[in-house]
Amino acid sequence: MTTVPRWVLILFRAAGLFTLFAVVGGALVAATESGFECGNWPGCDADAILPGGAVNEILYRNPWIEMTHRASAVLSGPLALASAIVATRLRGVHPLVKILPWVTVVGAIIAGYVGRGIVLGEVYPTWVGALDLGAALVALVAMTTATIALERTPAQWFPTRAGILAWAGLGSLFVMHLAGLYAAGPNSFTRVVAWPVWRILEADTQGSIVAQWLRFPLVALAAVLLVLAAREAKALGLWREGITVVVLTVACLAFGAGIAATGTDALGVPFALCAVAAFFTTILLAARATVLGTGTTPTHGMSTTTPAAESGTRQRP
Repeated sequence: MTTVPRWVLILFRAAGLFTLFAVVGGALVAATESGFECGNWPGCDADAILPGGAVNEILYRNPWIEMTHRASAVLSGPLALASAIVATRLRGVHPLVKILPWVTVVGAIIAGYVGRGIVLGEVYPTWVGALDLGAALVALVAMTTATIALERTPAQWFPTRAGILAWAGLGSLFVMHLAGLYAAGPNSFTRVVAWPVWRILEADTQGSIVAQWLRFPLVALAAVLLVLAAREAKALGLWREGITVVVLTVACLAFGAGIAATGTDALGVPFALCAVAAFFTTILLAARATVLGTGTTPTHGMSTTTPAAESGTRQRP
């Protein structure tokens, strides 16, 4: 049986964690309007971050939020690259372990390049903003899935009903967030997860109303798919992940409704964090429901007959 060195697991988990931090940081930067508090890149203006600098509020136009986001984003690329290089020498691991870290590297490069340009005053068309966000989210999906596949070595990809539903729900969320770029408009700086929210921000008033309305059926579809995935996940012992996904989905809808009802972005920070958490937890559910250890014997959650390689004592995947 193949054994993965512990330091390799730690490396992959660190790469996944910093990729997650980069997405969380981007959401916080937009929610707190901190994106333009540092006029330089990759550093910041000295008078903005030194003690006594002009920090407006902790959660409003704070240059430290921007710099923390940059640090996590800058570190995510090298960690993913190191994971990809190390994975080439591993034996007995699933091919996803060797392929997906490279996807993360590419995503980090794209997101970093576009982010740098925005800070330095480049004006990009909306599709570039969508590419930026899409690359960051794909990088997160890739690194998280690679880490789970590594943790479950020896592992195989098997399409359970819970997994298929969860991946479909994740796809709906992905398209919904990209549609948000077109709903925000060409002059928006909120090119991250969870925004815009019904044109609350002044910068998000020149977008496409069609794209905004498209987001609602996508959210509804994602909610239905994730509830169904959570129900199926019980058969795989993934009830915690399923419940968490459902709770976060409901919480995000509640925060969004609160913002729409109040007409302000006072709930912007929890809404942004909730959106990232819901997306990430959906990745965990989808990956854990389809990347199975070969010692796992699934039950009725399988979409096809259980392969012979999975016969044996039932374990929690």
